[in-house]
Amino acid sequence: MNTFPAVVTAAGAATRFHPFARTVPKEMLPLGQTPAVGHVIWECLQAGASEVIVVTRPGDDIIPAHVRGLRDTGASVSCVEEDLAHGYGNGTPLLTLRDRLSACETFAVAFGDDVLLGEPSPGANLAAMHRRISSGIQAVIAAQEIARSRTRSFGIIDTDPEHPQRVVSIRQRPEPDTVSEPLAVVSRLMLRPSIMDLLAPTDLAHGEVDLGIATSHLAAETPVDVHRINGQWVTVGDPPHYAEAMNTYHRLHPAGDEHS
Repeated sequence: MNTFPAVVTAAGAATRFHPFARTVPKEMLPLGQTPAVGHVIWECLQAGASEVIVVTRPGDDIIPAHVRGLRDTGASVSCVEEDLAHGYGNGTPLLTLRDRLSACETFAVAFGDDVLLGEPSPGANLAAMHRRISSGIQAVIAAQEIARSRTRSFGIIDTDPEHPQRVVSIRQRPEPDTVSEPLAVVSRLMLRPSIMDLLAPTDLAHGEVDLGIATSHLAAETPVDVHRINGQWVTVGDPPHYAEAMNTYHRLHPAGDEHS
């Protein structure tokens, strides 16, 4: 099976963690002895990624220093600074790497502040997504069912009732009573380079380059599948969710760090 590169996005402003995040990126918040972005890098490598490219915000010296330490241990990981000439948003890292990714058959995307805990084995979800896209699907997006009352806080995937693995659309923060299955987008995707043509600032994203919106447009044109993840999705994106992530981590790993 062909290998794939993985893009880990770690370029957000993290305004919900200011003033802390003006000095330390939120992706460096630890779960156990490992920063969140370190868990994500490990996941990608264990899933079979040939290399991991971490896209950082301009001026960040902290994540690149962590990545250099990983590379010194033999990990195939590097850093690239985000090019904001392409606009702002979670799709900008892909446009920054457009020339490199356009030469790939497929590639993975993982957000550096979202961690998957309790997988059957490290990287199992991304590996399963890669197997599915290798069968000819144009994109695979991860999702997890949430409480219906929380749909206003997430991108929600609508699927085909007759083909529940097929994505029909991705709606941003829909009302609960409009949702048949509350499947929230998890920040893991397997993509082909065709996504690049759909990445552009949109009014729906308030002028940002939004990867979820681009994937929804792709689903309207070509087959896109959903992968319902196994494990526990946590985020360090804001203080309350970071507290929940730490509690979940220590519940699942009471003996210490899972990578030690």
